[in-house]
Amino acid sequence: MTAPSLDDFIAFSVDLTAFGETDLLGTGLGSPYLAKLRGACGDAVVTALFAAHKAARAEAAGDPDGFDRALRYRIFSDDCLGPVARNVIKLWYAGTWYGLPPEWTDSYGAQSAAQTSTVTAASYQEGLLWRAIGANPPGAKAPGFGSWAEPPRIDDRYLKGARR
Repeated sequence: MTAPSLDDFIAFSVDLTAFGETDLLGTGLGSPYLAKLRGACGDAVVTALFAAHKAARAEAAGDPDGFDRALRYRIFSDDCLGPVARNVIKLWYAGTWYGLPPEWTDSYGAQSAAQTSTVTAASYQEGLLWRAIGANPPGAKAPGFGSWAEPPRIDDRYLKGARR
């Protein structure tokens, strides 16, 4: 069995997070996150996850709605792969690996997956959550002196017609 690759992990993550490859690689967390995923779930589960992702992409053949359905069917509704995929989303957005439920670890045996942990010190400040809401992580990446006196800046692309 070939070890799961960073390229496969990033391609999978792009489809789960709706952030581009450059955004994800720019965090510098692709390799540590893949290592955490492999350590928590084992290579067999990670390989199956990436294979299901590739199959969903091939099945959809460029149809976005078909791809969404294929992901839901092949990954998110699967008892083994669904919880892992949801954890990958949370990992990218929140910077924390959340423990998988006991039912998962009882069935699939990767006991280290039961432990909630922060992967690296940079995970919090590089979490996609901050980019998604157009904010800076509190206590990190400060926008400058006195910025607290101004209302939070919200990128226009997130307003979707709302008034400020």
